[in-house]
Amino acid sequence: MPTDAERIKELEEKIKLYESNGSAKLFYSLNRKMNELADLLNKKSLATLDISDKNDKTFERLKISWSEAAVIATAVDTLGKVAGITGDEKSDTEKPIYRKPTTPESIADSVGELAGQRT
Repeated sequence: MPTDAERIKELEEKIKLYESNGSAKLFYSLNRKMNELADLLNKKSLATLDISDKNDKTFERLKISWSEAAVIATAVDTLGKVAGITGDEKSDTEKPIYRKPTTPESIADSVGELAGQRT
């Protein structure tokens, strides 16, 4: 059975998961995967592939990879906008994501009104 100190540390680690910006972390992770995919695609030259060998599935695998590249790129672009990516991974992923809840009052405040009253 864990000690109280160990249990507190474990719970603090779990809380950190909710306090970080998951969208930003996912953005940077997918961005790294896009770079890896680009490197993978650049390693293979289509001119050197033996497409007559029915057992060689390299071309089919590459085709699947580049077909999905646009989907990944769109997801990364959207995540970047949603997460407010600045290019500083440490700052982007560690900043708290909790903000004021969206309410009619908070929306009015953001457009220059105070709970329905023009200021």
